[in-house]
Amino acid sequence: MDFIIYIILLLIGGCFGGLMAGLLGIGGGIILTPIQYFLLLSMGVDASTALPVSFATSLAVIFVTMLRSSREHYRNGFVETRFIKIIMVLGFIGAICGAFISTHVNVRILEILFGLMCIIAAINMILIKYPDNDDNISTSKLAHGLLGLVAGLLCGLLGVGGGIIMIPILTIVLKYPTHKAIGTSSASIITTSLGGLIAYIILGWNVSGLPAYSLGYVNIIQFVFLTITSTIIAGYAANWSKKIDPRILKAMHIVLVVYIGVKMLGII
Repeated sequence: MDFIIYIILLLIGGCFGGLMAGLLGIGGGIILTPIQYFLLLSMGVDASTALPVSFATSLAVIFVTMLRSSREHYRNGFVETRFIKIIMVLGFIGAICGAFISTHVNVRILEILFGLMCIIAAINMILIKYPDNDDNISTSKLAHGLLGLVAGLLCGLLGVGGGIIMIPILTIVLKYPTHKAIGTSSASIITTSLGGLIAYIILGWNVSGLPAYSLGYVNIIQFVFLTITSTIIAGYAANWSKKIDPRILKAMHIVLVVYIGVKMLGII
């Protein structure tokens, strides 16, 4: 593949990742990972190496992108500060554990389980009315901690920030209004992505056959060009989010979660 085309595709991928991060409060790994995976395959990188490199580099991009996105959501008052620390701490631990577990389990099994979780979450999102204020937000530290741990595990196992499953749980189970769920998810993904990133760097440190300019499983070239556009777009998208009707955001989440679910199950 021509190097210029390679860079252009990375920049375009970063735009989509940043849009999803800022607008919907998810890391964007569901876009960033497959783009990198197929680009690496086209360059002759072995599939068994291309997948963890895609996971790890996505997490590096997500970490930087979410720093920008979360700052805007925090300024807009959409981060639940009472429980964000426990979500972030356990999310960090879960992500590290998930990354190490991923080297010992069949990834296809994880994809199927994740796909089923997405479909179930989407059904609940359709059937259940989202809260429209902060009055009924759960005060359970245990529930928030478990959410952070689960999101972190998914982050480490599948190279996603965890927001794709975090937002449905925040809204359906913990009774968050849509905008606050998006902002809180964005902030928590900072530590889930960081935990997974550190683990993948360690796991890939002495691996042979990695693409040029890699730090562990993180490919520096892909990280730089994806991050340039992702970070710029994420900041603008976070501000657009507060102006959009929550019902529209809910519909966008449902469509995205269903798509990821059927994709993971191999239906499309």
